[in-house]
Amino acid sequence: MSHSSIVLIFPAALVVVAAALAKAFMTPRTRIHTSVPAVRTLLNPPDIPISTLLRARSIPNQRLVKALGISSTFVSDDQGVHDNFTREAKVLITAVSAKDGWSRLVDVTEACVNRFLDAGSLDYATFVQSVTLSVVLAGLLGTDIDDLDPADVAFVTKAINDRWAKSKSRTALTAEVLDRINHHIIRWVPDRTNPLNLIIPAYETMWRVAAIAVVYSNRDCLLREAFISYNENPTDDQFRASANEGTRAQPSVEAIVSEVLRLHPPTRHITRAVVVPWWKRPFVPSIDVADIEEAQKSLFFGSDPESFNPMRFHTSHSGPKRDQLYAFGHGRLKCVAASWAPPAAAVITAKILAKLDGVAFRLQEGPHIGKREGWDGWLIERACIM
Repeated sequence: MSHSSIVLIFPAALVVVAAALAKAFMTPRTRIHTSVPAVRTLLNPPDIPISTLLRARSIPNQRLVKALGISSTFVSDDQGVHDNFTREAKVLITAVSAKDGWSRLVDVTEACVNRFLDAGSLDYATFVQSVTLSVVLAGLLGTDIDDLDPADVAFVTKAINDRWAKSKSRTALTAEVLDRINHHIIRWVPDRTNPLNLIIPAYETMWRVAAIAVVYSNRDCLLREAFISYNENPTDDQFRASANEGTRAQPSVEAIVSEVLRLHPPTRHITRAVVVPWWKRPFVPSIDVADIEEAQKSLFFGSDPESFNPMRFHTSHSGPKRDQLYAFGHGRLKCVAASWAPPAAAVITAKILAKLDGVAFRLQEGPHIGKREGWDGWLIERACIM
């Protein structure tokens, strides 16, 4: 090769390297998906082995290992861990879905609502959190309600929420608080290894769904009527029952919960690591984010998608169905409790609304509806001295 050829090749090689480096530097580290098709594809990609899906999910969730000591499938790419967790969760759900199990869950929920209404603190978020955690403990895991001291339960719920929120930042997390959480959890559920693996997914989802469903239904007499009817008859048929009498058309409890899940999804973002060979990593995003909240505000869900309107799920409409929501994920890693959690959250909502009758208790609203945080000013007030 002549000297002149070498001189020409060398600058050409530099151009290629420079272009590659430029592409690497310009590639965003996070890619956000906001459309329904993009969210569906991200959460259920075709022709991807389950091992890769588990790894993509587990990498972004490693923050929860330190924050809450979780060791479940949400933070592990081990298929054995995934299979064991799924099997254990299905056993619990099946047990409380059977006739006797469901009746017991309803009774437990009412007992938990009554127990925490008698507690000293009637901060609304603390109350709903305490009720929901207690329902998970006593209704799903067999804890004795009498062992659930309101102050201890309130501490655990606040600590879980704080550590979850702080795990998303660089805030230091002390082991002492996690030790205190586990001290109570192990005392309440002594016969299981790391009960938080099962507690966190159920509690984290249901308390916010119930809190927000209570707010909307407390404002609207038709929605309240639907939940009061469900409180009196908490069956699958009643969960789906809706009225169709013209101007008195009434959404079902299922439609109300579905609209809460659509407009206020408890899981607002689902994150996946981009799993590629090492040499591709500089040229692709490292993280894909399914923006569930934004996707569910698209016109796919009907007109005026930013307003709360359970009638978009009414049987008389050709709109979306509950299985087209993504608050519980989608595809092979969809939450195993996706069918059970909505009616269970509805029972909690119904039992709370039955107490907020304006005679014994009423809901004092704060400035805006919260999410995991942001419930300042919301209180349950005693309407009269009992």
